[in-house]
Amino acid sequence: MKPTFALYRRFLTRYLAHCRAQVALLGTMLLAHTVASVYAPQVLRGFIDGVAAGSAAPALARAAGLFLAVAAGRQLSRGLTAYFGESVAWSATNRLRTDLLRHTVGLDLSFVNRHAPGVMLERIDGDSNQLASFFSQLSLRLLRGILLLVGILIALLLEDWRLCLALLGFAAAVTLILVKLRSFGVPYHDRLRAAAAHLHGFVEERLAGLEDLKALGGLVPALRRMAELVAVQVERAKRAFTLGALVWPAVNVAMGIGTGLMLAWGGALALRGEMTIGTVYLLFSYLNLMFWPFEDLAHQMEELQKAGGNLVRIQRLFAHRSSLADGARGRLPACPVGIAFDRVSFRYPAAASAGRAAAAGNGAAEAAEEVLRDLSFRLEAGRVLGILGRTGSGKTTVTRLLARLYDPTAGRVTLNGVDLREFRLSALRAGVAVVTQDVQFFRATIRDNLSLFDPAVDDGRLLQACDRLGMAPWLARQPEGLDTVISSAQLALSAGEAQRLAVARAFLRDPAVVILDEAAARLDPATERDVEHALKALLAGRTGVVIAHRLRSVEKVDDILILERGSMAEYGPRQALLDDPGSRLNELLALGAA
Repeated sequence: MKPTFALYRRFLTRYLAHCRAQVALLGTMLLAHTVASVYAPQVLRGFIDGVAAGSAAPALARAAGLFLAVAAGRQLSRGLTAYFGESVAWSATNRLRTDLLRHTVGLDLSFVNRHAPGVMLERIDGDSNQLASFFSQLSLRLLRGILLLVGILIALLLEDWRLCLALLGFAAAVTLILVKLRSFGVPYHDRLRAAAAHLHGFVEERLAGLEDLKALGGLVPALRRMAELVAVQVERAKRAFTLGALVWPAVNVAMGIGTGLMLAWGGALALRGEMTIGTVYLLFSYLNLMFWPFEDLAHQMEELQKAGGNLVRIQRLFAHRSSLADGARGRLPACPVGIAFDRVSFRYPAAASAGRAAAAGNGAAEAAEEVLRDLSFRLEAGRVLGILGRTGSGKTTVTRLLARLYDPTAGRVTLNGVDLREFRLSALRAGVAVVTQDVQFFRATIRDNLSLFDPAVDDGRLLQACDRLGMAPWLARQPEGLDTVISSAQLALSAGEAQRLAVARAFLRDPAVVILDEAAARLDPATERDVEHALKALLAGRTGVVIAHRLRSVEKVDDILILERGSMAEYGPRQALLDDPGSRLNELLALGAA
């Protein structure tokens, strides 16, 4: 795919529309710079002809003063153009980056699992940064060159139509060369950016797993693979930059030939008395003036090719659409809510199998067959369900469907009888809270980590939540209270502190449904009791689903669902299953005791 002028124009108009005032000032400065650039040679032409004609000194002094004033105005307008150009560029780039991030986080997990975080970072931030030059320097220089060319042609038309026609033909020839070469290197720069994205993704993943690489002796293979990716990037960079450098020599040759022909013609006219020396200088000055925009554009053509590659990649990213259609209902039913799975079957998208299988630890074969098969059960409002089963039985998939990270292949999941697909995704995400073993925190204050940077959550609510969950003594020990900066559970918090903060984060959302994925499984007994106290407060008055990898985790649930290979093996109230000697639950308890 090659970028078209329509694509360039669409991005420019879309991302410059919000800063119209700055664009208007920028346009004014560009116009002032063009007028000053075109008028300055006219003033100097009058000075030269005046000297040749023996004009009085005062007249020559006035012409010299006028030239200096015009030159000063030209430099001032040029500086202001650069200032407003950079301001517009970064404003447009930041808006583009925001749109890309909003679009990407709105895509479903099947897309996210196909791309490493580093790759996505490069596509969102790296490609956007590359376009800063497109929004400022490239577009500005192109517009400035066009305005200057139009101004010169108008000035020459008023002077002599033959000069105007000759210069117009010369400009058309050089422009044709630029247009032909414009997209020549775009595919190579597109492949270069793809190689850079793969390298960044690889480095990001290895840095995240650096502890395991060191412990297991995997540093040498990782470095070897990184060297291979660097070699690919270098090879593609050589091709892209070499092809981009061909533009300037071609334009330089054309400009040299054109300048020689035009000056020879002007000199011949001057010798015949049909043109003054000042007019010959004017023609040379305008040729020289035209030379710099074309030279500038030729040098920038490589940047334009890069921008074209970035625009193509960004357009491809925008073209991706989430498979999860947004519903119309803006609010979940009143808490608590009942949950039902009605003949639900599910198969993971094949394209997402590798990333999803790695994340879930369920094996690549999970994508080749149905993970859930005709699963039906009902959980009454306010009750807590414990899900048991072997690895790969579909436990995590049930919760993913309940949080609507995926949609069922067949059947439906409902809250109080309403299909999840009828709710707005934002409402559903706010009403279904998930607490897992692996808690992610940000390098920010405790306040921001609890509120997820939402300024609407005041300190009173934060302190009330911490008190309710038994975290007030811990918070009081922090050196700066809510303003204490933390980073992640691995760097700044114990496992128990991290889990309780995760519970508090979920509690603040006041969800209707709480999903717990063995939130206390990795804790020592004393810390586990503290976390279970917080979990009990979180579940109070809410419907809960607990994924259990240990039988002890379902001691306090109301109902039990046992899955085997995606199908229901047993379902019912926990106490009733315990009272049945032949139940699968008692079988599992006996195996656990053995």
